[in-house]
Amino acid sequence: MSFKLKKIGAALAIFGTMSLCGCGAKLPFTQKTPDLNTTYTVNAEITFDKLKAKAELTRFGESDWEFKFTEPKQLKGLAVQLKPDGYSATLGGLTFSAEENSVYTAAPQLISNAVKLLAAASSDKLSSSDGVLTFSADLNGKRVTVTADERTGDLISLKCPGARLSVNFTEQKPFTPNLTENGGVIVTDEG
Repeated sequence: MSFKLKKIGAALAIFGTMSLCGCGAKLPFTQKTPDLNTTYTVNAEITFDKLKAKAELTRFGESDWEFKFTEPKQLKGLAVQLKPDGYSATLGGLTFSAEENSVYTAAPQLISNAVKLLAAASSDKLSSSDGVLTFSADLNGKRVTVTADERTGDLISLKCPGARLSVNFTEQKPFTPNLTENGGVIVTDEG
């Protein structure tokens, strides 16, 4: 009887080892996709046609973004807001509304819309390789590809050759509201 137990134990050990190493078979579970629908700030190096720019992007919500340009010097200080109720740009004390797909909003719109598609994508629409999630889709007739860190969900890059747009993202961190607003109290919808 002990010989049978040893044989069964050896078979289980071999099966267990094969299951752990993969051996070409899929495990019955998959790694959870990170939440890509969050609020954050991230630095972006943007190439849009011949323009090269740097900006800090803040995603306040699905359709609520702010792009604060830091380079080149012609754009330094320009803040472009994309809100559900419209678009605006601020430079110094001057604020003006901006039209959809205008020179001020074209690149920010492509970026925010591509990230919105990524955040809404089901895990079967994402591919994964070497810890990088990749999502590709057509956006307004142009192919766009967004990559993000598979573990954290941090954005890595965005490419849209049809619009001559390329973005590299760095230093993503969760968005934290300015605590000096509302007397240091964070106001939530819960009351």
